[in-house]
Amino acid sequence: MAVHSHRPPAAAGSVAGRWQLPPWLERIGVRPHTVISLIFLTLIASFVLSLTRYWNNTLEPRLYATAETQAQILAQSQAAALVETIEHGQPERLHRQLYDLMQEILIVKDPATDGRIVLGLSLQIDYDSVPVPRGSLELKDGIADCERCFHTTIPLIGQGGVLLGVADFVLSPRYFEALAGDMRSKLIAESSMALILMVVVWITMLAMFHRLHRAKLAIEASDKAKTRFMANVTHELRTPLNAILGYTQLYKQDEDLMARHGPGVQSIDRSAEHLLLMINDILDFSRMGEALPSLHPKEVALPGFLSTLVEMTEVRARLRGVRLDSRFGATLPAVVQVDDKRLRQVLLNLLGNAVKFTQDGGVVFAVERLGGTDGGTATLRFSVRDSGIGIGPTELDTIFIPFRQLDNAITRAEGSGLGLTISQQLVRLMGSELKVESEPGVGSHFWFDVEVPVLAGPAPAAEAAPVPAQAPEATHDMPLPPAALLEALSDQAQRHNVLAVRKVLAEIERDPAHAAFVEYVQPYVRGYRFRQLGEWLATLRQTSGPPDDR
Repeated sequence: MAVHSHRPPAAAGSVAGRWQLPPWLERIGVRPHTVISLIFLTLIASFVLSLTRYWNNTLEPRLYATAETQAQILAQSQAAALVETIEHGQPERLHRQLYDLMQEILIVKDPATDGRIVLGLSLQIDYDSVPVPRGSLELKDGIADCERCFHTTIPLIGQGGVLLGVADFVLSPRYFEALAGDMRSKLIAESSMALILMVVVWITMLAMFHRLHRAKLAIEASDKAKTRFMANVTHELRTPLNAILGYTQLYKQDEDLMARHGPGVQSIDRSAEHLLLMINDILDFSRMGEALPSLHPKEVALPGFLSTLVEMTEVRARLRGVRLDSRFGATLPAVVQVDDKRLRQVLLNLLGNAVKFTQDGGVVFAVERLGGTDGGTATLRFSVRDSGIGIGPTELDTIFIPFRQLDNAITRAEGSGLGLTISQQLVRLMGSELKVESEPGVGSHFWFDVEVPVLAGPAPAAEAAPVPAQAPEATHDMPLPPAALLEALSDQAQRHNVLAVRKVLAEIERDPAHAAFVEYVQPYVRGYRFRQLGEWLATLRQTSGPPDDR
């Protein structure tokens, strides 16, 4: 079966489409460059914040603890000299000896920082252990209060474990500051490389997106020009094809000519019809590439609508020797609100494909109601199942690619590869999805579910079956021609056969009672709007209004 895509025909989609922003961002005017810049600024800010937290919460406390331990070791080494002096000094000279020692301790410098190690020192002596007058050795010198300095108290323990006193040291923080400065410089240098690399990637991404954006605009402009060209060309091709079809219809009525050149005339007629169908598909596809069509729901009698579809498909199925079965649920609503033009287009395409790709067996057209009503709506499932050639599992992944068809004798001979593409887009426009199941040699099953407003309750069982109906009178009391002439006019209008349409109208015009009908139809014929005319005539059994001029 011919298979197609639901994606719009944008050549830019393969290059620039993947870089597009979500629609809600585009609506508020956000450009990709802005989004990229915000992302990189967020990454940079997160990186800097992480480094700051690592420094404040991990690295700096560890360096401080290391420097503090170093200060305690230095203080203990100096305290050992104080213990030695207190134990072995002469009591009458002990004050002077301790004072001189304190001065030596206070002037000791650290080679690494070229600054003093001990900034302040005070002694508290246990006079019960040291035989000197009380208060004679309460010595204090240097800085006593320093917020950033290390403060440590070292007990002065003599031989035998006797506590001689305590020494309070105020140690310089310059070692910690030097160590922290070196580590901070190293951390900044290493992190700067990462930041520079991130900025380079940022600038590169902006440059790439700028070039992609320019390429996208150029491709979109080219694609729009191509779409307009396709629409213009396909529209202009209809006129000569209508002339070809018209003359072939005239030739078919010439018995002498058909006796001599019948096969050639039939071949010309079939080829022109096939080419016209392909042109119509391409024109619809090119229009959808510019903008999705809009739905125009209206009141539709569902049983009559389905009956018309069956009748329109039955002729082709009979010619191909294919059995067409219709199965319509008994609970289908009688009147619904739906865009009958678009729904008919989808269903006729599915039914036409099913008949075309079925050589033996039959086609089943089913419509059923899913569940009950809710707030005046009903969900209808439209299903088309055939016993045709089927689609392989590997080919199911590509069935919705535009202009893509299965490689078989039927698809190589018929179709433009756009029917299901258009159908998928229309079904999505209705808020649903066209789904498919298939097996090679067994057949295919296409279906979709549509929720529609219900304007009248379930149709009687007799109405639910697709039986032929007589053409009703128009609401504006316009007398209608006989059913046979209406059918012939509808068939020729759908073929865009201008000569045959005029011939049928001339026959209808013989009856003065149908003058209003002919006068109403003539503007559509003169304007070559056969599509609108054909759709109106095809639905004349269930609608009484004039043809839709959309």
